[in-house]
Amino acid sequence: MMQRSLSDCRALVTGASGFIGAWLTRHLVDRGAEVTTILSEFNPRSQFAKLGLDKEIRCYYGYITDYNLIERAITDGKINTVFHLAAVSLQDLAYQIPWQTFETNVKGTYNLLEACRVHQDQVSKIIVASSDKVYGDSPILPYYEDMPIQGRNPYDVSKACSDLIAQSYRHSFNLPIAVGRFGNIYGGGDLNYRRLIPGTVQRLYAKLPPVIRIPSNGIYMRDFLYIQDLVAAYMAMYHFVDREGKGDDFNFGTGKLWDIKQVIEIIQRAMNLEHIEPLYEHHKNSEILHQHLSPEKAKFMLNWSAETSLEEGIRNTVEWYCNYWNPDNSNNAMLGIV
Repeated sequence: MMQRSLSDCRALVTGASGFIGAWLTRHLVDRGAEVTTILSEFNPRSQFAKLGLDKEIRCYYGYITDYNLIERAITDGKINTVFHLAAVSLQDLAYQIPWQTFETNVKGTYNLLEACRVHQDQVSKIIVASSDKVYGDSPILPYYEDMPIQGRNPYDVSKACSDLIAQSYRHSFNLPIAVGRFGNIYGGGDLNYRRLIPGTVQRLYAKLPPVIRIPSNGIYMRDFLYIQDLVAAYMAMYHFVDREGKGDDFNFGTGKLWDIKQVIEIIQRAMNLEHIEPLYEHHKNSEILHQHLSPEKAKFMLNWSAETSLEEGIRNTVEWYCNYWNPDNSNNAMLGIV
């Protein structure tokens, strides 16, 4: 499918230096968009740095909680499109520093949307990243967009607040806002090794056993969405919203539910390391046990659906990490990856 030119897009991407933000920014730049971001720090080992994006886009250094900085970035860059991805995104980190989680995820969102409201004559498209966590621990699966927004732990509540704030600005001020609710995103470039897929690949690459966390009441089950399908979801929302306030809330997922044992087995097969026995770690159950998004609304209204199977996505992901850790491919060849 031919990709449309984005030469008329002047985008502010918050969180551009993160795992997802880097892939989205690369996509935007490659299709002619002019991109601005706000960076709290620069990590030379990140995918953002690896892709050389800091040299291709306009970077402001500061925090998403700084309203004046956001407004300056919007006015200086003549921004007409906003992708809001900046957030504290790890659940265990949210437990450790709840105040920073609320500061970033809640205050950062209303600061950004308030700046968009003030410059409503200029900003014509706003896409806000949300999460399946906003539905809380619902007994009803899969999640549909009209289900109640709720949450209990700091991360879930912070994302629920951000989601509701976005809905409020759309409803009250006719801002053209699309909210995307995503499940577990994976792919090359995620350096948060506490997450299941990158952490498992890292341990197996070092010939260490993968760790399977077992809660007291069952097995964790999740929907896993590959990074390229996620970028396609952002672009589907981008082409959907318009200046007249057209927007909506969308779930994005594969429509399939995987338990973490199955995911680890697929990674082991991709790395030819099925002989390594996993370690089982009993885990205090503070996370939601099963989460599953229905993608039917996105399929019907946006003509979007995930195209990458979990097996294919994991093969691509394993290859990315092996090349990242060992560019000369010597260990990769031993693993049968090249």
